[in-house]
Amino acid sequence: MPRRVVFGSAWASALAFFLTGLFPFFNADGYGHLAQGRQIAGLGRVPTVDLFSFWKPTPQPWTNYEWGYDLFTWVVYDSLGANGLILLKCVALGVLGYALVWLAYRLARGAALAGPLSLAALLLVLPIARFRFTVRPQILGLVFPAVLLLGVSAFYSEQSSRRKKTWILVGLGLMHVAWVNTHGSHLFGVAIALIFLAFAWQTAAFRWMAALVALQILATGCTPFGFSIVTDAVLHLSRSEFRDVVVEWSPWSPRDPLRLLIGPIVTSLFVLIALRPVARAGRFGLGYAVFCVLLCLMAFRSTRFVAHQVLFTAPFIAAGLSSLPVVRDLQRSMVAVVGLAILLNIGWTSQLVPAFGFGLGEVRRDYPWAAAEVIERQIQGPRILATIQDSWMMMFAVPGGRFLVDGRVPFYGPEFIAQVTNSFATPVAFAEQLADLDVNTVVIDHTRADHIPATEVLTGSPIWKLAFVEDKHSLFVREDAAPALEPLRIVGPGYRAGRLLEPNHSESAVEQEISRLDAHSTGGPMHGWIRGLQKLRPLARDGDRAGIRKSTDPSEQARAREAYALLTEAANVYPGFTSIELFRAMAALSACDIDEAREALDRARLAGQTRGTVLVALELALRAGRDAGREAAIEHLTRLRAQPQTKNDPWVTALATETDVRCP
Repeated sequence: MPRRVVFGSAWASALAFFLTGLFPFFNADGYGHLAQGRQIAGLGRVPTVDLFSFWKPTPQPWTNYEWGYDLFTWVVYDSLGANGLILLKCVALGVLGYALVWLAYRLARGAALAGPLSLAALLLVLPIARFRFTVRPQILGLVFPAVLLLGVSAFYSEQSSRRKKTWILVGLGLMHVAWVNTHGSHLFGVAIALIFLAFAWQTAAFRWMAALVALQILATGCTPFGFSIVTDAVLHLSRSEFRDVVVEWSPWSPRDPLRLLIGPIVTSLFVLIALRPVARAGRFGLGYAVFCVLLCLMAFRSTRFVAHQVLFTAPFIAAGLSSLPVVRDLQRSMVAVVGLAILLNIGWTSQLVPAFGFGLGEVRRDYPWAAAEVIERQIQGPRILATIQDSWMMMFAVPGGRFLVDGRVPFYGPEFIAQVTNSFATPVAFAEQLADLDVNTVVIDHTRADHIPATEVLTGSPIWKLAFVEDKHSLFVREDAAPALEPLRIVGPGYRAGRLLEPNHSESAVEQEISRLDAHSTGGPMHGWIRGLQKLRPLARDGDRAGIRKSTDPSEQARAREAYALLTEAANVYPGFTSIELFRAMAALSACDIDEAREALDRARLAGQTRGTVLVALELALRAGRDAGREAAIEHLTRLRAQPQTKNDPWVTALATETDVRCP
């Protein structure tokens, strides 16, 4: 099999990696790094103290070990926008794909069959690794090791000239300077070099590897912070508490996609198959075998290393398989093998596209961009409490803001991060935290059940006001921080009815408040929720306390169906969200669309029974049940009327007066 097959496989791999990484910029971490880069550019220097947070009375020492990445990406974003960053990321991934195929060729000691085999293996694991292909410095933590391993393979090669090895050594030393200043995984590079240094003992490669390790150690001090830049990187590895506060640093759990467990298991089995033939082929293969075993252990210890494992073991597996007689006999079938891998890759990747998207641009869903706009324009000296991810994003969107916590977990420490994170679910601790740390702005993620207690604290406090509501977030502001900001008095926080269904509010007042929200964000589930409730206002019996009555004429029926359609927009984004599904069921029931009402009610019950689900089910049985079902419903209603805790319930009272109201 000619060497050009390896070139073709390498370029095909580069293209596959490029296309796999071609999805919009959407991750909060990327915006946090842009904020840090913008700050460095504005100051004209790398700050040695933190200027983003307010968790301590005075600015604290902060070692930004990714400052180089931050500054570079900000310059690119400022000049070329998000698309420039995405394309640069894809080019870097293309380099990674190209290098991995050549690694397979080197491990196979020149067996060209390793080229298409590694291409096929990489195509199969790319969908697993795609979750790590976001615009974050971790991309460099994938590309730099691949380049390093190619350089190391040249040191072990007898065909490489002294001159070539010298240039490679200089290049790897300079690369490590860049690595140290852009991502904490530079310690991973040192670990790789030490592994291959150990296996170079009593070979010609030893002095080159020793020189490389020496250059890496020297490069570690070539930073604005000196050698102290390794501190945060070491903390990532040495303190298990970090894995409790950052999901991707933890081992696989049932809440994670199954592919992140099956992929490492299958990969580990193939590593065992390839272990003997590659390890026996030479010292470089033996060192790479130890490297693969280390990767397998890392992948099971933390899901963030799954991509490293499945990608960097692929060349090793391909090299091992290429030496097996049964595989060598299939040389003429390599086109079919690669073709099948392409089809499987396309099919698998297409299943993941909804989560990541495909193409260019920025996707700003799931983050409080509209709330950030309100904060930046209308709040004086915002001292912001939000989740880690939301604060990470708002560091970019609110340049004048200060934050209680954000994505710099090693800076705050796991104890403080856990304390702030857990406070949302503990009313007393949350209220004390607001007072003790002088928080004046809170962004609630109202799609999270553990944020409900914090929402109750803020809505019940006379000094806090609801300033804005969007798809996932509610913005609360302390009165003294924005005295001129008019609070939302009709719309409630999150997917709550608030006072939208109260009859004492004029339609013009309701429309004015809703239009104020639409001015910052249009469309989306919150828009459907609010507009849907607005349609139901004339059909509400007693605000949101007694359900929705049956429509009495075609115009009311049309109104109920419009409300159902709008509420369905929200339900499609948050299926099973109890309040959304309940009002969707009531809208359908008001229009006598019984099948739709039952379907929505079933989804509302997914989180368990509530007062609303019980009474909507009772009303559904009264209006649309068969005779036996209606009789059972009337008996149930009679029992409710006899119980002290429910006899004066306005919804129960309304049902008692409408037992004869039925759908056709």
